[in-house]
Amino acid sequence: MAVFSGGYDRTIKKWDAETGVKLLSLVGHEGTVNSVQITLDDQVVCSGGADKMVRLWNGATGVLSQIMRGHDGTVNAVALNTDASRVYSGS
Repeated sequence: MAVFSGGYDRTIKKWDAETGVKLLSLVGHEGTVNSVQITLDDQVVCSGGADKMVRLWNGATGVLSQIMRGHDGTVNAVALNTDASRVYSGS
């Protein structure tokens, strides 16, 4: 099991939930990461932040797969439906 965190350092980190060891750093946001949502299988990570963008990542590899632009302000919340076919965001 993994835990994902985002913060002021503009990264998302994947941690081993049992040992606390950092497994991955997802780098790409240009501002604070305010919200992170993952699928139940940890395969898709969705993030939003102060750079007004929503990003999708591969949760296993940390590879950025998509950037969504369009918010006029900071993205404060992101969510995914069960199969990650829909992304919801709020600013």
